[in-house]
Amino acid sequence: MSELLNRLNDEEEEPRVTVTDTDGVTAVYEFLDLVFLGDREYAVLSPEGSDGDVVIFFVRQTAHGEEYVPVTDEMLQWRVFEIFRMQHEDEFDFS
Repeated sequence: MSELLNRLNDEEEEPRVTVTDTDGVTAVYEFLDLVFLGDREYAVLSPEGSDGDVVIFFVRQTAHGEEYVPVTDEMLQWRVFEIFRMQHEDEFDFS
């Protein structure tokens, strides 16, 4: 199980993830789910304060912990989002 999932399971409030990009810019996201596709983990996140936007990150294990890499391949984004949508069709309004 990923460090992210363990940490989020321990939180009592809305789960938040802070991601710092390669330029040092930090953004806070609401954690929506962790999706498994093949042997990879993808974090489905929503930018804090957004109106339902979703960002998908590949969760990479490193010697220093987990690293979150934005998924830029549109087909892969679609595949991961479709899995997320099917798993949460009763929880979110996808229209």
